[in-house]
Amino acid sequence: LLGKGNLQAVLQWLGKGKVRERVNAKWEEGGNIGLLYIAATMKQHNLMSYLLLNGADVNVLDSAGHSVLRAFCLNETNPSQLVRLILSWGAELFEKGERVTKERKLAWRHKMSEEGNAEISNLVAPELGGRRCEIVSAPETHDDLAGKTCVVEEYIEISDQYRVRMEFTNEVLLLDSDNLKRRDRTPQDPGYYVECKNNRLIHRDFKSNEECQAFIASLGSDVGELSKVGSDAEAKAEQAAADLLAELGLEDLEGPSSSASKKNNQPVASSGKKKKRGGKKKGRK
Repeated sequence: LLGKGNLQAVLQWLGKGKVRERVNAKWEEGGNIGLLYIAATMKQHNLMSYLLLNGADVNVLDSAGHSVLRAFCLNETNPSQLVRLILSWGAELFEKGERVTKERKLAWRHKMSEEGNAEISNLVAPELGGRRCEIVSAPETHDDLAGKTCVVEEYIEISDQYRVRMEFTNEVLLLDSDNLKRRDRTPQDPGYYVECKNNRLIHRDFKSNEECQAFIASLGSDVGELSKVGSDAEAKAEQAAADLLAELGLEDLEGPSSSASKKNNQPVASSGKKKKRGGKKKGRK
């Protein structure tokens, strides 16, 4: 659905209406998976960021009540990059509509390892694994880092510390959990930005969070505001999903009812064409 050839069509579709009404669109016939899930399946990381920056729910659930993180923790392609991406945006493990407990997470760790996803297993196990964090108390040798943000790369069990990579400088440090607190990315505080221009995604990096936030503020007050989720918004999202399938020529995936309606419409379209040709003949005479 979101291969290289269709990415431009998806961006065109997103831009035709209000983006924030479309980013949470779901594909009902595909298990009610969200657009974020589809982008993750095709490893379109910039598109994932673009959706999240425009208010996509990082914990959107499918028809089974599973979150995107839950689905990709067991993915056979071992997609650690996209798992790290959504973890930094606050993704959680949801199963059957409920957040996974610590006991259940332990069982999941064993299953992930058995599936060959040991890296992801080790990443999601600790409390701050893969999370974007703020340094709340800097070590004595780095007292200038208080208030700065970083991303946890790995938990070092032997020393009970986290190896983190500082945002904007890429400096790698070992910090205690007491030095850190979660600061998930949000549309107002993402640390980077992905924008769409001429149906192309452009990734922007910054020198600081302040510079990033100033850039977002300059785009307008409505940028980064989450859409209120209600029955009206859900209906718009469902219609948006149907529009996307039609835009990509995938209406046949919508189910038997839509196929039946197409067959019923074919004679009407055919008769309409005959009338048009007849009109031309009369005009020639």
